Amino acid sequence: MLYSILQRLFWLINRLYFVEVQASGLRHFPAAGPVILAANHPGSILDTILMGTFVPRPIHFLARSGLFRVKPVAWLFRQLGAVPIYRSDETPDASQRNRAVFSGVYELLEEGGCVGIFPEGKNAPRTRIAPLRTGTARMALGFEAQHRFAGGLVIVPVGINFTSRDFLTAAVLLRFGPPIEIAGYAARYATHPQQTVASLTADVQQALQRQAMHIDDMRAAELAEDLADVLGEDVEAPVPPVPPEASPKTSPGWLRRLWTLAARWYQRSTPETQAAFKRRMLSRKYIYDVLQRALHEVPQRIDALRIRVERYRDHLQQRDLRGALRHSEDHPVRERLLRLRMTLYAVLMAPIVMFGFMHNALPYFLTKLTAQQFDEEAIRGFAYFALGILAFGLTYAGIGFFLWYSAGVSLLGSLLYVALLPPTGLAVLTYRRTMVLYRNRILVRTFLLNEEDEAALLREERQMIAERFEQLATKYSP
Repeated sequence: MLYSILQRLFWLINRLYFVEVQASGLRHFPAAGPVILAANHPGSILDTILMGTFVPRPIHFLARSGLFRVKPVAWLFRQLGAVPIYRSDETPDASQRNRAVFSGVYELLEEGGCVGIFPEGKNAPRTRIAPLRTGTARMALGFEAQHRFAGGLVIVPVGINFTSRDFLTAAVLLRFGPPIEIAGYAARYATHPQQTVASLTADVQQALQRQAMHIDDMRAAELAEDLADVLGEDVEAPVPPVPPEASPKTSPGWLRRLWTLAARWYQRSTPETQAAFKRRMLSRKYIYDVLQRALHEVPQRIDALRIRVERYRDHLQQRDLRGALRHSEDHPVRERLLRLRMTLYAVLMAPIVMFGFMHNALPYFLTKLTAQQFDEEAIRGFAYFALGILAFGLTYAGIGFFLWYSAGVSLLGSLLYVALLPPTGLAVLTYRRTMVLYRNRILVRTFLLNEEDEAALLREERQMIAERFEQLATKYSP
């Protein structure tokens, strides 16, 4: 019951906190039967929250025992099904305790449960998969060995991909990969158990690298980012169509309607932007995978492509600079219409933005300044999330209580007032971003209208870059 309530709550909070939060490949997750979810670990406890809101079945996460030291926290984690894993540097009898833990995990799997594991064993950079520990493979093979490899256990790799972890501007894509069937390792395990453990660990590592961004060569990664910016959505990863995301189940009747209304009210993005975000993330990884494969075979072609991209970006930068230094007089009517539209937006949105700023500034800056005290990126990202929930939750609750108890506003009126605070707070961020984007767009539009020849040249250079990449992709596509 508690798990279901928190799943719904965090599903809504995620859509407030993240600019985009999406999942692909959920069709690979089995509806029934024993399953181990093996994920990379770029976001500390935030990774468990993200996975828990997308997976329809309860997940029993394995977590280091240090998180269970505080009794109230330990009680909450156990109520949510978390299982402590002991380390030798935390307790002298770690091996003995972990044997009991494995027995408990086997019981969960025998009941057809779902176990969540982070095989890296620690927080890792968001652009790299650290070497995996062998515990996941040992657990999976040990369970199947007890059932003569007829238990039906599978490992589903999950890639957690953050574009950033900044406060209220983070975006994340979860990619669920094809399941790894443990029964396929039966013959090897019977003759060479230790080698089979190493082999399964390597297979899980490769599966995670296919679902998450894993960067070995930083120069190739930088070129992939440049290509993604230059080519935009012209490059699409060759993936099969994915069924639409399923929302967490809700209770029938008025509660379901209220949940649906709240989800729509606090949704930060549209279906179009969600689809565009998913395509952008998948295309960036696809570009990098192609470049990394080609780098070992034809490094000279990668260098030539890099030179062309750098030349194109230099020409683009020079064009924008000249456009910024020149005031357009050739199309005064269009420029005035653009300025008028933006002026109206700025004036009409100002009261809403001011309202949102007044009510959200204190918890926003308090959360940001406090979380920035953490040096580790993954911990800082989770601190933004957790402290944000606390700061904004207490602020909204305090405002609502004041209106109802001291100002004499009705309970319904107080609730409606508080319901306006999150979207108007987000409107402040959108307002600022729109102003910056508008200013940049004016420079580009003004220049393009006056420099058709140079624009045609840039299009020709871009087309040549696209063709060069397409040639590489044809041969080195993963």
